[in-house]
Amino acid sequence: MRILIINYEFPPIGAGGGKASQKIASCLVEMGHGVRVITSRPTQPYTFFGNLSLLLGTSFWIYLVYIKIAFNKDLSDHGFTVLGTLLLLTGFILRNTGLMWELTNPIRGLKSVEFIDGVEVQRISALRQRQDYCSTFEMGTFVLSALWSSFWQVREFKPEVVHIFFGIPDGPIGWFLKRVYGLPYLISLRGADVPSDEVKRFAKHYQILRPFIRWLWKDANALVAVSNGLRDYAFETTPNLPIEVISNAIELSTFIPPRQRNHDGAVRLLFVGRFNAFKNVELLLEAAACLKEIGVDNFELQLIGDGAHRSNLERLTVEKGLTKQISFKGWVSREAIVECYRQADLFVTATTWEGMPNTVLEGMACGLPIIATRVSGLAELVREGVNGYLVNTNDATALAERMAQLIDNPHERQRMGKESRKIAEQEFAWEYITEQYVQIYQRIANPIIKPMPLDK
Repeated sequence: MRILIINYEFPPIGAGGGKASQKIASCLVEMGHGVRVITSRPTQPYTFFGNLSLLLGTSFWIYLVYIKIAFNKDLSDHGFTVLGTLLLLTGFILRNTGLMWELTNPIRGLKSVEFIDGVEVQRISALRQRQDYCSTFEMGTFVLSALWSSFWQVREFKPEVVHIFFGIPDGPIGWFLKRVYGLPYLISLRGADVPSDEVKRFAKHYQILRPFIRWLWKDANALVAVSNGLRDYAFETTPNLPIEVISNAIELSTFIPPRQRNHDGAVRLLFVGRFNAFKNVELLLEAAACLKEIGVDNFELQLIGDGAHRSNLERLTVEKGLTKQISFKGWVSREAIVECYRQADLFVTATTWEGMPNTVLEGMACGLPIIATRVSGLAELVREGVNGYLVNTNDATALAERMAQLIDNPHERQRMGKESRKIAEQEFAWEYITEQYVQIYQRIANPIIKPMPLDK
């Protein structure tokens, strides 16, 4: 089959959803399918508007000098000199801002077209400025760009089916291609694109968009959620709509446990993810402070990631006296992140909302026990007392108690870590997950094929 995948996030941009689309695409190629991905190529407007301001400012000054020489007339009283100077100053500031962005941003300089593991990746311009965060406006610029680009690319690529990652913002592109070319499309619901009170960032948006989302989901030829919990949230928007469940998976050949973990020194706790509201990293710091209060200080909490809450987290670390226990690593490369998992002893997260977190799957594949909050997606990964523990959201005391329990018990950590790896191998291999998507592609491209059961 020829499959067109559309995702506004694709590595190195974004997080779990982008990684999932990349791995599914590469597995599809290995299975003999033709795959093209349309995704973002971040651009920045600073240089363009800086050059425009410099051009206008220079033009004003040339005009003023010409009037002075040719007609011996001074126009400074009319404000032209002030305006020209402001334009020049604005131009220099914008150009320098653009230069700094180009020098420091990890998502700069991405190629418009490249092949990654046999997958053709088409990166189209969108006004995105950060690797880990995309504003509503920036999402809108991708949708507009993708509508135009996909219109022409479908004519050339001739896909049989379109796979949309994230119903919002990418769903309208599937709707458009179905109207223009009659292409069936699948929407993969990943987490924050499902209206829920837990998604604080888009709460106001979803008050307005919920009817549009309901209409868009009904138009799609298939809907897939990454967890049973996420599907339950989706049913609150469309209770009678069939939604299948296909979980995320993990690259087991890359994320491998070490032969033996070094248990000398502090026990290393690991968190990987964005520093935003629903990841709730602040609760991890509160739990770490609780550990110190009960006399458990032989631990180190590594925070890998970045986001809008980082400055607040760094401030809290100092205020709570946790500078020796907590370290901020920022975003790290793919090779480095694997080693971070392998050197850790325990994976922790206090998130209040998830679809199916890749970071937890990565930790499980590397043989880590998991301590997490009881939210959608995680309850399907963490088996209570088997490969980790679940605690109620926003309960720092319970979180600290479970952390202390495993910090003080290396044999239990080892046992649970082996169970984590076993669960990952048996249930979350990419080849198995991708094959389930292929069955849906074939069904919606050929409606005679009967649908899979709703339950996994």
